[in-house]
Amino acid sequence: MASQDSCRELLARMGDLTAVIRAVKRDLPRSGPRAGLSLLLAVLRHGELRIGDLCGLLDVAPSGVSRQVAELEEHGWVERLPNTDDGRSWYLRVTADGERALEESLEQAGHQLATVLDDWSDEEIAELSGLLARLRMSFAAQRASTAPHARIVSGAKGV
Repeated sequence: MASQDSCRELLARMGDLTAVIRAVKRDLPRSGPRAGLSLLLAVLRHGELRIGDLCGLLDVAPSGVSRQVAELEEHGWVERLPNTDDGRSWYLRVTADGERALEESLEQAGHQLATVLDDWSDEEIAELSGLLARLRMSFAAQRASTAPHARIVSGAKGV
């Protein structure tokens, strides 16, 4: 079981991680997605998603997702598709332009990380990636156990 002291240290490191994420986003191409990068990546990875499912997946409020969707849509990086089962909702899909913009941003971010992590081994990077994924899954599991009515990507197409 995790101790309070180790959890406090983890919280401090999570603050550091936020600064790293900001630095990576700051250096992304100005022409590509910045605020909506994680949203765009989530839709590309999971397939067409309803806005509510995207909110659950990213654990963010609908108002924040709606603003990002509007910005991505304005650039032509995502499009809304009608939900044939429920006329009140729609699905979000990444466009070909969105895939290109995302690829360019990920290429830039990958290059930046490779430069910064030059003294890290691939094993160390894989270990950190695995631990971050495990941390995310622990939070998702805890949330699901305390709010069993919460939907997590239940409306995703192609998943």
